Order: sequence, then structure tokens, then C-alpha cells
Amino acid sequence: MIPSRRKFIQRSLLTLPAVGALSACGGGSSSSPTATTGATTPSAAVPVVAGVDLSSGLQNYGLKAMPYSKLAKPAKGQTVTDPDFGVKITRISDCVADFKNLCVAPAYPTAMAWNADETRFILYVPGSTMQSGGQQGWAMYNGTTYAFIKFLDINPGDVEQFYWDHQDPATLYYIDNHSVGSTIVADLTAINVETGVKTIEYSFMPNLPAGWPRTGPVRCGYPFALGINAKGERIWGLGAGGIPNVNGQLGLNVFGFNQTTKQMVFYDTNYVAQAQARGTTPFPLLSGQGWVAPDPASQNGTTGRVFILDINGRYVRTVNFDAYEHCDTALNAAGHDMLVGSQFNRTTGGNGNVIAADLNTGAVQNLVGESSSPAFGYPATGSLTGSTAWKNPMWIATGMTGDIYGTGNSGPTANPTTLLDQEIMLTSLTTGLTYRFAHHRSTGNYSNAPQSNYWAQTNVTLSTSGTRILFQSDWGNGDPSNPVLDPNAAVDTYVIELPSYKA
Repeated sequence: MIPSRRKFIQRSLLTLPAVGALSACGGGSSSSPTATTGATTPSAAVPVVAGVDLSSGLQNYGLKAMPYSKLAKPAKGQTVTDPDFGVKITRISDCVADFKNLCVAPAYPTAMAWNADETRFILYVPGSTMQSGGQQGWAMYNGTTYAFIKFLDINPGDVEQFYWDHQDPATLYYIDNHSVGSTIVADLTAINVETGVKTIEYSFMPNLPAGWPRTGPVRCGYPFALGINAKGERIWGLGAGGIPNVNGQLGLNVFGFNQTTKQMVFYDTNYVAQAQARGTTPFPLLSGQGWVAPDPASQNGTTGRVFILDINGRYVRTVNFDAYEHCDTALNAAGHDMLVGSQFNRTTGGNGNVIAADLNTGAVQNLVGESSSPAFGYPATGSLTGSTAWKNPMWIATGMTGDIYGTGNSGPTANPTTLLDQEIMLTSLTTGLTYRFAHHRSTGNYSNAPQSNYWAQTNVTLSTSGTRILFQSDWGNGDPSNPVLDPNAAVDTYVIELPSYKA
């Protein structure tokens, strides 16, 4: 099977000059520390206080083949019961009627849709799917009633690159890339989403190292997470553009950034080349104690790996995990930083829809896959993973497109059943158990479709506490015995309130 590679959003709203020529600049350490000698060990992990038990009221079905029954697409505002799993699903948008658009969706499973107290969340309305006279942008909703409030006046470096403050529910951060005449601006900006007042916290362009181009955007490394350390400091993993493409992608000079101290960190160039493709831009550990740098040399092989860097940008260890697949950062109960997500065609760590790598020890666990217990087999394609419940970071949400005809079927089949295909599930990093709890019914991102609809992929997005999950669907599997494959179908957003949710 061909692995379902993650796709970066190409639909940026930036209007920027073409990238310029490469300007060489160092900045990394001149030494070559190793995992056992010379490395600066990250601070000791702080045990994580467990949040709400998200498994409360859910069932562990193990390898049970679940029936896949008919369910008509609900009207906007209507709550229906998944006939096979029993959870409540509410449709919260009507993209055509609301915005004259063919899509309203969570921006990405790794993007923080919900604010600190879950009173607001953000969905994205793409410009590429607008109808005549339609609207597009970042739409803010009421986190309790699910009513649309307004479009936000923001211009992040890409669709997913906005970040809620962890204390103030009204503050949102993003890097505003734009031009003022012939001058390119990249400002770390805070906006009060209620009043619209903006504050520039840091201007990157005047502070880039001498010799770096100033003609391209400043953007975050995938999976677009921020690190928050014990001091409450926000740690970013960034790259500044304006250099030629690297490996067919936007080229960036990469660096770390501490938003609180306004300090840039330059990585050890023995392990992280200064010029990176945007797909291998280092990103922060969720603990804020350092960074993860995907190894570009391992991306096309069978032994994908990442380099772990400490808070000073120096090499600590290598971990066998392919961060070029759909993945996210997380924390386990011991406070260890984790990478979680799908792995395909791996000889280290195995294949599966939920593989968990402990970045403090290098250990890799197969939680839902070929060698898990129980053994779920080779991963379903179109798998996306999110761990955005930062108040409950030990839970992983996964949505899989897989086979739209039901597991093991190659075409329309009466009374189909599923095992991972077309399902949404939660996995606990504490117990290792997985709870399959809903069908998402979206067919447009089917890997074998004549024309796949990117916007119909299942961006499962956890709320801050993890008790609610946003996902989008084109509802092409309203009748799973006869799926509809329509690349132009409207894609709307739905919310699942888990039994553990308390309004």
C-alpha cells in the first residue's frame, strides 16, 4: 500500500516576492556533541497531572468488526446518534448557506482550535472552495452554543499557524507575514479576538542574522505545536524564507525562538543544516525543553528518524520515528515528551495508525498497528492524529479514511463492517488502550478516488480538555452500502460531545 503522506496547505494568503538567492550563514554549534558526551541534557521531566478520563462511558471494542449503518446527513444544529457506536454528533455548520463556500473545517488536527476555557474555537473557510460572492477566512465560533460569531482579521503564515494563549482565553498569537511597499514584514502578533486589538510582540525581519534574506515568510515547523515550559515561556520552531527551494519545498533558514525572552536559538549544524525544507523545519518539544528536528536523509527510507535538541539547540539523541507522516506532540504521565502518529513501511518501531515515541528515552511503542496488543494490522490510510488537549495531553485522537466500502471490501457491499476504516478513535498514553467511538462518513479523501478532495480529510481536533472533538465530513457515507465519491461535495464541521463532557 502507498503510505498516506501528510499534505501541507498550499493555499497561503501571503502576497510575497519570489524567493531570492541563498545566503550562507552559520549560527549552529561548532562542536559535535553526542547523546552520551557533550550534550546538554534537557531539564528533568515534570509528571503530568491527569485531566478528565476521556474513556468514561466509552467501550474498548478491541478487534471487533463494527457494523456500518445508514445515517442521513443531519441539518445544521441537529444532533444525531451514531447508530453503531452510540455517541452524539452535532452538525454545526452549513458552509453553502452560511458562507457560499464548499467547506468549513478545523484547520488541522495539530492546530489549537479551542481557546483556554473552551468558550471559543476557530474553523477555516478556504478561499479555494468559495462560490461566487462567497466568504473565506478564519471563522470564530461560540464554544458552548456552536454559533458563528465572526471572521477574525488575522493573516498567519499558513492556514494552521495560529495559537491560543494558555491563560487568557481572548488572546491569539500568529506570525503576520505581509509586505509594506517593498519591505517584507514578519511580526509575531497578539490579537484580542473579542475587541480586535492587535499588539506586535516581536518583529523578526530586522533581527534575523546578517546575511539572511529578508524576502520570504517566517513560518512554523510541522506539526505546528508550541512548547510551554515550567516557567510559562512559549517556545517556537521557526524558519525564515527567501532562499531557494529545498527538496522541492519552500526553503527556510531555521531557528528556535523563546517568545518570553525574545531570544533566538540556532541549532547544531552538525545535525540540522541551516537551510531546510519547510517539511523538515524543527519544531518544539511540548514541554518547552527543546526541539525535534526531522532528519531529511531518512524521509524516503524505511528507518525514519528525528534528532532531539536541548533548549540550547544542541544534539541529545536520535529517535526512530518518521515525522514526515501525520503526527503530533504529546506528553505522557511521567512528563516525557512524545511523538504520536501513523507510520508506514517502517523497519524500526513497526507500522500502525498510532505509534508513540518517547523522546526522553528513545523507546517506540506500537499502540494501534501490526505489533500492538491486540494486533490491528497494517495502518488504514488517510490517517490523521491530534493531541491538542493541552490540559489532558496523554490522549491521542485519530481519524482514518481507509476503505470507504468497509474493511476488506473493494466496492459497494451490503451490510459493511469496519475495523479502523472510516472510524475515529481515542488512545490513552497511560494505559495504551484504544477506544473506537464514531464513524466520520467522509469519502472525499479516499486514496483510490479518481479525484481526492483534500478538504474532506478528517481533521480530528480535541478540545482543550479533550472532552469534545471537532471533525469535518462530506457525509459521502450516509449509506455505507453505496458510498458517494464526489470531489465537489460540501464539507461541513461536526462536534462530538464525549460522555465525559460536562456543559
